Amino acid sequence: MRMGADKGLLNHQDKLWANLAGDKLTSLDFDVKFSVNKNQEPAYAGHFSEGKLILDNLSLDVKGPLLGVLSAHLLNPGDDLFLLACDMLSMDVSVLQQLINAFISDETFEAYVFKKNGQQEPLCGIYRAAGLKKIMKMLQTGVLEKHSMKFVLAQLNVFEIPVEAKDYHSFDNFNSHAEVNGL
Repeated sequence: MRMGADKGLLNHQDKLWANLAGDKLTSLDFDVKFSVNKNQEPAYAGHFSEGKLILDNLSLDVKGPLLGVLSAHLLNPGDDLFLLACDMLSMDVSVLQQLINAFISDETFEAYVFKKNGQQEPLCGIYRAAGLKKIMKMLQTGVLEKHSMKFVLAQLNVFEIPVEAKDYHSFDNFNSHAEVNGL
């Protein structure tokens, strides 16, 4: 059975899942914001200040994670975006540091993501402002055929970091209470 609740507001080790993800990024000196939709806003406002919330921009004809990504981009069009899904509870900060190191070492790419078992991990990555601008233009001109994050990555020049076997657990995402209880 899936969670049946907003994952970001679930508790694990006496912290909200959103806070757990946010703490990892804060430890790397990032200013953390949380992407929410209109229905989530009242509940998140009870836990986070208004300045920490990015509300989905309903003028965009997209759904899912891409809506949150593009909404954040529109608010800060010159900023690169570090994306981390809140359901990656086992993500290790040292793995996130690998992403930052790749980003710093070669600034020619539009996105930086991990690749595990031949699949890109789009919900843990760095998206450059220029790449997000390119996706926005594709959306505005009607040529963004699909709205999945994997399709978006296929449109960008992507730096892929192979996930080492010892770090596979960092990319587990949790979808049931039984999975979380196994932590």
